Amino acid sequence: MAKRFQTYFGVPIPPQRRKKLGAGTTTIRFVVTGNIPAKKNQQQAVAIRKPARDWANKQSKLRQPTWADVHKAISMCSSKMRGNAKYHEFVKYNKPKLISQMQVWSERLSAKGLTFPLPSATFSVRFCWKDRYIRDTINAEQSILDLLVESGVIMDDNYFRLNPRYSESECHLDEVIYNIAFISLSFKL
Repeated sequence: MAKRFQTYFGVPIPPQRRKKLGAGTTTIRFVVTGNIPAKKNQQQAVAIRKPARDWANKQSKLRQPTWADVHKAISMCSSKMRGNAKYHEFVKYNKPKLISQMQVWSERLSAKGLTFPLPSATFSVRFCWKDRYIRDTINAEQSILDLLVESGVIMDDNYFRLNPRYSESECHLDEVIYNIAFISLSFKL
């Protein structure tokens, strides 16, 4: 029997097509500790002026610059976003740890067919925060997902490869001494 669309507020919602892992599912776990910065926060816009400066220096040797030259030099300037330095430090610190944890899982499960990066899996992360500072769980989840991709644990974090995803956060003041991300990946071998 085919499932029917249900309509909410005038929008027909298709039935959910959940991919069931079934028998033979394996779950592996990883642990990341320390500060987990949001990748998207604290980016900086940086002006790229070198092409304009080089052109202006060349023109000033030939003749006195005009307002048209000034406008042309300004139009040669561009900008780019510089990534969050704290996020890059986070990756640099945690990538070797994840690679080490991957090696442990490889030793245990390579005979059963485990290879990294995982082509698809379900994802769950539990954040245990050491203080009362209120954090955005989604931003922390995105940082962890990008770290998993960059470390070679998972192939990609798009919905086709990593679905469903689940995350939760809890304050563990006076119970833990550093922030913890406890990551579970379930997949079929």
